Amino acid sequence: MSKYELMFILDPAKVEGNGEAFDATIQAYLKELGAEISRVKFFEKRTFARPIGTHKVGLYWDYVAEMPATAPAAVKDKYRLNATVLRIGIFHFEDGQDDEVFKARENEASRLGDEPFQDDFDNDYRSRGPRK
Repeated sequence: MSKYELMFILDPAKVEGNGEAFDATIQAYLKELGAEISRVKFFEKRTFARPIGTHKVGLYWDYVAEMPATAPAAVKDKYRLNATVLRIGIFHFEDGQDDEVFKARENEASRLGDEPFQDDFDNDYRSRGPRK
């Protein structure tokens, strides 16, 4: 058995809320395949850099599971034609590879509070009206 990271991008128009019910079906299917799920993370609704067809936003669900080598192909086969799933990504996972992603940022509030961006923006020409 190997450890994999599975990323699902769901169509927000086809699920209720944040897709918790669909998440439960994915977890049940992974367990049916013999997977041991070690992490489930909802990354929120995000806007795509490039649209997927006519879709401009998606709900990101991330799973880390230890499963047999045949399971990734079975997962892709089951969800490849599902209209709710916009994209599936399955990758080999090594412990510690995403520690920076989930680590809390130190001094986040003070870093943002000290930034003088708004003062500079208020003095910009755009605040006085159109250029001539």
